[in-house]
Amino acid sequence: MRSPLKIVVALAATTALCSYAFAEGSPRPYGGSSQDLSVKTDASSKVAKIKPKISLEIITNAQYAAAGTGLRNRDTGIINISGFIPPLQKAILYWGVLCPTSSACGPSISLQRLTPSQNSPQEFTGILIGTGRDLCWGSDHAEYYKAELPVSFAPPSGGGVYQVVVPSDEQGITDFSDPWESADNNLPQWEGTSLVLIGTGTSTINIMDVGLAGTPFVFPPIPPFTYSVTLFGTPSGGPITWSSINADGQVGSSTAAIPNDFDEQVTINGTQVSGPSTGPTTWDTDSDFNGNDASPLPQLWDTRTHDISRVSLGSPPALSVSVTSLSKGPSLDCIETVANITAF
Repeated sequence: MRSPLKIVVALAATTALCSYAFAEGSPRPYGGSSQDLSVKTDASSKVAKIKPKISLEIITNAQYAAAGTGLRNRDTGIINISGFIPPLQKAILYWGVLCPTSSACGPSISLQRLTPSQNSPQEFTGILIGTGRDLCWGSDHAEYYKAELPVSFAPPSGGGVYQVVVPSDEQGITDFSDPWESADNNLPQWEGTSLVLIGTGTSTINIMDVGLAGTPFVFPPIPPFTYSVTLFGTPSGGPITWSSINADGQVGSSTAAIPNDFDEQVTINGTQVSGPSTGPTTWDTDSDFNGNDASPLPQLWDTRTHDISRVSLGSPPALSVSVTSLSKGPSLDCIETVANITAF
């Protein structure tokens, strides 16, 4: 695989840490916890050790495909990925897990390509790219990892079907039950995993993860999440594609959608690209944070891709991403981002 150019750039971000807590003894319809997330814990100390920078990886003459699956209350999952154009330049597997204590958890995962041309399963130990606070499930903290895969995991063309398996010594609940009916915060609570295949094309690809992974989205009455990043490379003149990988998205409580509480909007450079429209018609009225990688259950993981060619990148090219919510009430959807990929 070709060695990409790696550049580290500063992250300009405003974030609000999750300070809302459910009252002791009250219902917890969103997988919420009565733990006060504003209290500093060992996990928040871990967050402080992540420098406020984004590791921006640049790959030229490229294109990509991305897909994922949810893993809550499961020990295995299937990723169906399409749109890859060989030869492979880089393959990355991302995953996230909620840890029951201040100790690290979930550093390894197994992957196998099932079709086409099945290969042998291989366990990968990931690089810790970020930590975050509990996502309203009563855990101690969240951890996010990535592993770079050997070229043998590339499909011959187009894509394929991949199986991920959680190592037996890192498993939580594995009975495929509804997370809102069966949860145990004394065990690892796996969120999900995403596969990104960087192929060959005419675009420049920027991958952002370190410094972004574990950053929380928190909604009104707390300010929305916003971050900006300069893109490196010369626009190809072709389509502009943007993908975001996010943890813990949901439609409400289990399969019961809750209106006006889980209605996140994503705006890039002033143009809304997803979520309910409150003005000009948006391109995709579905939220990017509904757990669609494992719908209808267990939800809790999203790998979303949008053609944002109508977004002006400016000169030099840059993205200013803002996530807001239409919610007028005190409830919130606890979400953390994992990675962004942009091809332009």
